Amino acid sequence: MSPFLRKLGALLGKDAADLAKNPTMVLCVALPVGFALFYRFFLGDMDLGSALRDESATPVVASAVTYVVLSMGLCMSIGMGASMSLVYGIAEEKEKHTLRTLMLANVTANQIVLAKGILALLVTVATEILCFLVSGAPFSLFLPYVGFGILGAIAIILLSLVAGLASRDQMTAGLYSVPILLLALAPIFGSYSSDISNVVRFAPTGGMDALLHMAVNDTLTTAGAMVPLATTVVWIALSALCFSLLYKRLLRDN
Repeated sequence: MSPFLRKLGALLGKDAADLAKNPTMVLCVALPVGFALFYRFFLGDMDLGSALRDESATPVVASAVTYVVLSMGLCMSIGMGASMSLVYGIAEEKEKHTLRTLMLANVTANQIVLAKGILALLVTVATEILCFLVSGAPFSLFLPYVGFGILGAIAIILLSLVAGLASRDQMTAGLYSVPILLLALAPIFGSYSSDISNVVRFAPTGGMDALLHMAVNDTLTTAGAMVPLATTVVWIALSALCFSLLYKRLLRDN
């Protein structure tokens, strides 16, 4: 195994252990799953959740319930797992001078950032899977759900890395993480108004949510997916550009 991969594996192990020991980070992972369960049984109390379990239920109602539960779980998984845990995690290490110690120990900034990005993506995917399992949705939606979630998470992870590196401490991280969290959760707010929906569909997770909506309603086509995919790709490109331009400067300033 090459030295690069050994260092990357060690960093992933360290970051995973730090996440597991931090109650705030654990809560960021547990909240989306808890809300998915809550929404499922809350809708069940309204006699709508039965659509998830009863094949004879009205297909429109079943699709609407499935979409609401899955969309909320997906957006919260990305917002909490890929955003807050990443920004707070980096800020905490900067407070404890862990990043500086690692770089003095012949670990490059690229390896540190790559390890954190990979772990954030793995945590997000794991949280999405748990949300799907407790949602009661048809298993035929599993692969599209996880695939769309990965696409939607990439831009948020890149933005969160920039925000984490820009944060001086955890208090500053709390300020910087709010707009990224709101961008991740934007599709949830779009369900309250068509006017809001027309705006948030261009958010980083808006394309992902539109693709999920089409998949749930069995209307996903190549032509229909073009605009949501283009929106997602543009956000990924802009986030990658922002990250590439700022991360070395942020590391040098700190």
